[in-house]
Amino acid sequence: MGTPLYVKIRSGLEARIHSGELGPGARIPTEAELQAEHGVSRSVAQRVLNDLAQSGLVVRRKRLGTHVAEGVQQVNLLRSVDPRLESAGLPGKLVVISAEILPASKAQVVLPGVDDETPVTQLVRVRHDLDETPIVIEIVAIPFSLVPHLLDEALEDLSVRAYFAQTGVPIARSRMYFDPVLLEQRHAELLEIDPGVAVLRRRRVMWQPNGDIAESAAYYLRPDSLEFYVEYSEDSH
Repeated sequence: MGTPLYVKIRSGLEARIHSGELGPGARIPTEAELQAEHGVSRSVAQRVLNDLAQSGLVVRRKRLGTHVAEGVQQVNLLRSVDPRLESAGLPGKLVVISAEILPASKAQVVLPGVDDETPVTQLVRVRHDLDETPIVIEIVAIPFSLVPHLLDEALEDLSVRAYFAQTGVPIARSRMYFDPVLLEQRHAELLEIDPGVAVLRRRRVMWQPNGDIAESAAYYLRPDSLEFYVEYSEDSH
């Protein structure tokens, strides 16, 4: 069963919002404009806009139209954990802090089932928002044998899952964890806030079909910078 058209249209608008192409306050196409552009019925166009409003991405007002919502950025958690869906795609630039090959025991994240001496490729990057404020520290560790040429890529723009798809690394399942932690000095400096502040750490582990680890990642989130939500549609796949 193919992806419903309303999901494709909505996903396209979500991507434009998350990328910053449609910034806070930007006008969203009307129901009539969506009908004309995509050749869909009014009910489909209405559902697209209603779904965006319910997720908090847009605000709909009578006679004023639909506009991108102000406030903190929102992330659909299903897009972060489900390999079948596109990336969460936050706007803003990624800054590479370090990119190196080291033993698994020296990585800043735990790789379950990986021997301590197994070489892994570790990336440490910081996501900045459109105002240049650091909002997320991303630490990713991947067994080196899976990605021997990863460090040759443009790491400022690299999506790990897209790179896995490009290089033929299969992902069978993903799991997400959330931990409240006190910020260490090294991470506080990257987020430009005081150490010891309580922050949310989001961890993700991805496994290959044979049960081996494909990726272990941790994300340290600047307080008040992001909101997370989960949205599920019965006919979204």
